[in-house]
Amino acid sequence: MTPDELAEQFELYVDQLGDKLSAALIAAYEQWQAGTLTTAEFEAVFIQVVGTMNAYARTGADWLGSIYLASTPKGTTLVTVAGETARLADAAATLVALLDTADDLKTQLDRIGRNEPTEAAQQQLVHTYNTHEVPGYRRRLNAGACELCVWLQKKHLDPEGIGYIYPTDKPMHRHTGCRCTPVPATRIERTAA
Repeated sequence: MTPDELAEQFELYVDQLGDKLSAALIAAYEQWQAGTLTTAEFEAVFIQVVGTMNAYARTGADWLGSIYLASTPKGTTLVTVAGETARLADAAATLVALLDTADDLKTQLDRIGRNEPTEAAQQQLVHTYNTHEVPGYRRRLNAGACELCVWLQKKHLDPEGIGYIYPTDKPMHRHTGCRCTPVPATRIERTAA
């Protein structure tokens, strides 16, 4: 498989995680609204399900990054499920508080479900490259990338035309809905002729 084919397969994997997470969050919301789950149980389910799917995304990202680098996965994660608990608890509490004011909480849960695994995977890929001492990464655009992502790729600033190389000690710039993949990259040092 070529690196682009690997990235496409990985994007499909992360999208599937997002679909499943979205469905699980909406199902939990419906059970909460039906009275089957208490507010505390809904928040606990939210934290556990989002944290678990993010862990799957990070594991897949570590695997993909290691394949790119033809190296052994180190199994190090940037953030663990336990490390995310406080952030996810805040998000769950915010969602619960929005119940009376949100136009469509299901839409917000869907957006969270689709974006959490993607963001976790993007962060983990950069972390994997950093732990393997790769000096930089570039932005691989997904199909249908938005104008911001095209700009962040910064091909217009690169004489080689592959895009700007970001250092691996810096997080990937992203936005809600971003499906771009960081791929390892290095500059070829040119010598004066």
